[in-house]
Amino acid sequence: LEVLPMRVSGLLLTLVATAMSVSLTPDNFDDLVKNSGKNAFIKFQAPLVRPLQKDEAAWDQLSSEYEGSSVVIGDVDCTVHQSLCSDYGVRGYPTVKYIEADGEPKDYQGGRSYDDLKKFTEDTLVVACQLDDTDGCSEKELKFIDLAKSKGGEWVSKQTERLNKMKSGKMKPSLKQWIVQRLNILTQMGNSLKEEL
Repeated sequence: LEVLPMRVSGLLLTLVATAMSVSLTPDNFDDLVKNSGKNAFIKFQAPLVRPLQKDEAAWDQLSSEYEGSSVVIGDVDCTVHQSLCSDYGVRGYPTVKYIEADGEPKDYQGGRSYDDLKKFTEDTLVVACQLDDTDGCSEKELKFIDLAKSKGGEWVSKQTERLNKMKSGKMKPSLKQWIVQRLNILTQMGNSLKEEL
């Protein structure tokens, strides 16, 4: 068995681990993030500028856990896609941002440990309730879906605007989570209405 030099083995491990997250480029960013109807958690990085190894491991673990979920966990290589990084105001590496469905990008200010990243993802970005498969919806969400369907498109638009204004305010975590859940439902309904037109 041949022992690889530390730098080479670390690079191989990084390449394998990074393969778990979605590689975002100018060609796929709109489809996978902006127009997907999903929330996104994005790390803008320059692979040659090495972050702390435990931070990178935490991001890779998060990417693996949420693969195929309602949250896009992605990476942008700023050495290759400089214009995309510039468009999102990236000035240092790594920079982590999150984008809620149909929202503007925001800087992530939390911790970089796996537990911190996971808590933020669960509290702010995970969307379990999908209109096309309501198995993941709570009773409360199902009642809200019925209400929204009975009210129509104008009500959906007004509620979306109202809840978007509310969610930036200070509130109990349970209320913020309920706002995020309702916004998820309303965003999906708004996207469905757009497709019908």
